[in-house]
Amino acid sequence: MALILSTENKVFFSQLKKLMLPIAFQNLVHSAVSAGDAAMLGFVSQDAMAAVSLTAQIQFVQNMFLSALVSGATLMTAQYWGKGDKATVGRIFALILRYAMFISAVFFLAAMFIPEKLIGFYTQEPELVRIGSEYIRIASFSYLITGISQCCLCVMKTTGNTKKSVAISSFSLGLDTVLNAVFIFGLFGCPALGARGAAITTVIAHTIELTLALVVTIRFGVHPKGLGRVIPWLEKDFWRYSFPLLLNCLTWGLGTTSYSAIIGHLGGNATAANSVSALIRSLAVFLCQGLGRGGEILLAGLMGAGELEKARRYGRKLSILSVLFGCAASCLVLLLGPVISTFMTLSAEARELLHFMLMITAGYVITYSINTVVICGVFSSGGDTYFDAYSVAVTMWLFILPMAAMAAFWWKLPVLAVYGILSLDEVIKIPWVYAHYKKYKWLRNITRDTAE
Repeated sequence: MALILSTENKVFFSQLKKLMLPIAFQNLVHSAVSAGDAAMLGFVSQDAMAAVSLTAQIQFVQNMFLSALVSGATLMTAQYWGKGDKATVGRIFALILRYAMFISAVFFLAAMFIPEKLIGFYTQEPELVRIGSEYIRIASFSYLITGISQCCLCVMKTTGNTKKSVAISSFSLGLDTVLNAVFIFGLFGCPALGARGAAITTVIAHTIELTLALVVTIRFGVHPKGLGRVIPWLEKDFWRYSFPLLLNCLTWGLGTTSYSAIIGHLGGNATAANSVSALIRSLAVFLCQGLGRGGEILLAGLMGAGELEKARRYGRKLSILSVLFGCAASCLVLLLGPVISTFMTLSAEARELLHFMLMITAGYVITYSINTVVICGVFSSGGDTYFDAYSVAVTMWLFILPMAAMAAFWWKLPVLAVYGILSLDEVIKIPWVYAHYKKYKWLRNITRDTAE
């Protein structure tokens, strides 16, 4: 029996490694590039760094919509791919492309024509609004591109092209870093454009990413079959699993961006410290995110192939790993914080706030890892997508946001007290997540026997 378990563990880790590491590396590169961009803008001024970090919240909201589409498509394409139904994978690709293009167009128009209103939601500091509005108007063209490229990269990951997907994203992000240095500081005879230069490079990098992703996806043989054709049963199945994801993404995404708005209204120093803390957190949790997404694809493939008992055992292994990875992420926060902050131009007050924010973040990432892997990986792999929607609605909107708003604007508590309250959402969910996991509602094969 021990030999069987040992053999299964070897197979599990081998399969998980192939899926997890490329995705984790992609997340690391993305976070590293964001940190590099912030450091470059930090050399320009604290206001430039803080303003651009706030504008990132606009695309963050767009990505919440796109994430719901991509997550729903991931679990469906992974299960149909595990079943060997390539034609349905192409139909799902076409379906999400239609919605992604519509969402991208809406955010492009808003960013192009009302940038001041968008950035004004997050801060009333005149200089931050000015810098942020200039950035958003230029970067709006990248909003048109992002939706399509995310659909392509999603299909590539779930159909065995994870490494190519990561290579494309990494190349795009690396190019973004190099061009940022050129346009922000005015290297090689180019004008020094500061925040506007960062926006221009974002558009260039996303355009190249889309071009490469489209070429690889189509060459691999996955075509968006019937882009303008609506297939009722497929639409029904897709929204059955994607609607709760969309609801969750909106409740979580709007809640998270409201966190930034609350901190943003507490002053420039709080905004700058929170921006750096968020960057360090994103660098520290790259393995946790890779574990969750890779685990989802692995479990979904097993369930689509009818191997439910093996999926149950693998789900338990992922849950245990989520705790270990969370502890590793906590150590990374404490190690990276002092190093990265030395490259940032921060006032003495902002630097002191950042020091204590990182201590709070070190505890936060442990619970974040557990919830990310179990909810977004294990639960989502079998179509159990409703749980996250109502757990976020309850913890974030009924408890955390009202408490933080009262602490900031009514009780006038210190910045760190408000930040501490905003970091409790993942902690509150832990008992609830564990109880739901033990019900095994996530252990399902959601594919149809006929796909016309």
